[in-house]
Order: sequence, then C-alpha cells, then structure tokens
Amino acid sequence: MLTINRKVRVKIIVTADFKKDLLTEIQLNVQKIDAELSFLEQRAKKTVMELTIKGSPQVQAVREQLDWEKKKRDESRTALLEQASKIQTLEEGVEILQGEVDGPIEIKVGDNWDDIFTKEIVLKDGMVVEIR
Repeated sequence: MLTINRKVRVKIIVTADFKKDLLTEIQLNVQKIDAELSFLEQRAKKTVMELTIKGSPQVQAVREQLDWEKKKRDESRTALLEQASKIQTLEEGVEILQGEVDGPIEIKVGDNWDDIFTKEIVLKDGMVVEIR
C-alpha cells in the first residue's frame, strides 16, 4: 500500500443563499474599491497641486502613477460587477466548480487509476452533501 496526494474537485450546488452570499461579498468589495478610488482621487489632487506649486519635475510621473492605480481599480470594479451579473443568472440546483483541494489516498495493486483521480466533493450551503 502507498499513500499519495491527489486533487479533488469541489463543486457547489447553487442555492438562493449561495447567490445572496456571493453577491453580498461582491458588493462589499465594490464598496471597498469605490472608497479606494475616492481616496486616490483626493490624494492625486493634493499631491499634484503640491508638486505643481513647488515646480517639481515629477508632476507628470506622479500623475501617471495615480492614473494607473485608478485604472487598475476601475478594471477590478468592472470585473466584479460582471461577476455579479453572471451570478444572478445562475439557476438554482446546478452544480458549479468552486476549485480543487489536495487529498491523500492510499492506493494498492489492483486499484482503478481513473477512480483515484476522479473524486469530487459536492457542497450545498456549506455542507458536504455528496462525495463521488
């Protein structure tokens, strides 16, 4: 007998609570990004004004860096809103892949190799409902 590690797929059965929890998490992340954008905007105005008054040659570089930071957050915000849109269209009862976990398994001569690597854990509202 030998113990090896293998990947086990984790699937989730979509429920109303699952969708609600995901959408709430996304909304919180969007609010966090909005706050960061607001802070960046204020910081950009203040920093650019101070550097302009001082006649610093770094004004353009700082402006570009802040614009890049804002663009990055805008892209994240857009991606989150697209995710929220997709989540709302999920039908209840369907299974979606959440990810994979590593799991040990003991193997011995005569075991079916395909059975070893095709295991899945199915969750519903945070509870294991099936192991396949």
